[in-house]
Amino acid sequence: MKRTAALNDTPLYCLDAFGERAEQSLFYIETLKEHLQKHPFVSKSHRHDFYLGLYVSRGIGTHTIDFVDYPVKSNSFYLMTPGQVHAWNLSPETDGYFFFFVPAFYQMGQQESDLTAFPFFQSFHPSPYIQLPGCDSVIDLIIQEMLKEYKTPAQARPDLPLLRSYLEVVLRKLARERDVSVGGDSTPNATHKLRKLEELINHHYRELKQPHEYAELMNLSASYLNNVCKAVVGKTLSDLIHARIILEAKRFFSYADLTISQVAVRLNFADPSYFIRFFKKHTGLTPEQFREQINRPL
Repeated sequence: MKRTAALNDTPLYCLDAFGERAEQSLFYIETLKEHLQKHPFVSKSHRHDFYLGLYVSRGIGTHTIDFVDYPVKSNSFYLMTPGQVHAWNLSPETDGYFFFFVPAFYQMGQQESDLTAFPFFQSFHPSPYIQLPGCDSVIDLIIQEMLKEYKTPAQARPDLPLLRSYLEVVLRKLARERDVSVGGDSTPNATHKLRKLEELINHHYRELKQPHEYAELMNLSASYLNNVCKAVVGKTLSDLIHARIILEAKRFFSYADLTISQVAVRLNFADPSYFIRFFKKHTGLTPEQFREQINRPL
């Protein structure tokens, strides 16, 4: 079953859209070609409420994730968090694997397991694309073993702890490949604060738009939290809040048939004129110009 998000017209798919086993296991894996053949509804722009990994073993094309085009090449990986919008344009010979999972699958009783520890799942360091230097035989083998275990006969059940262990190895190897520059103050304490801030902004960006409001939620001073943001990600706290608002505005303008005033209301701006100025300040474009740029008529 698929469901559509209430806040815009971009389809939002849950694990139950990909079969009973996926829903029960909280995990799913399939070859890219089989996935596209079995689930043709994913051929258009859409979102998920789970984490996603796409491994392209061969082929070329483009994978668009939240308005950024990434090249599709052999031995490339794309890792996405819930809520991101994506679409692709792939050559016919492109193949590889899709895998999906929810946080509960990854945690599996291990409360210390935190997906945001992986750099590609941190929205403050957005970089879902990893190009492997060549065919990584270990990753390739593990993903094949994941698929084999997932597809155990119907009367049997996949060994979920084993699948989770395979997933852990793949993510850790990819994190090692991911070259991240996090600035000077990347201490565990600062990193922990940024992860908490990321979570709060994702939950409250519509109603809370001032830095001091997030500082209060974290029992910190606004100046201290702002300094942590600048040290770790090179951006102010205001920058991070505004970037999240702009991202959602772009999603509305791209995938929902809403007027500018309606988008302003959805993002809790009382004055549409102020919202237009805000959007232009942070993108260099008016909403009309942005829609023209992406070839969507008003």
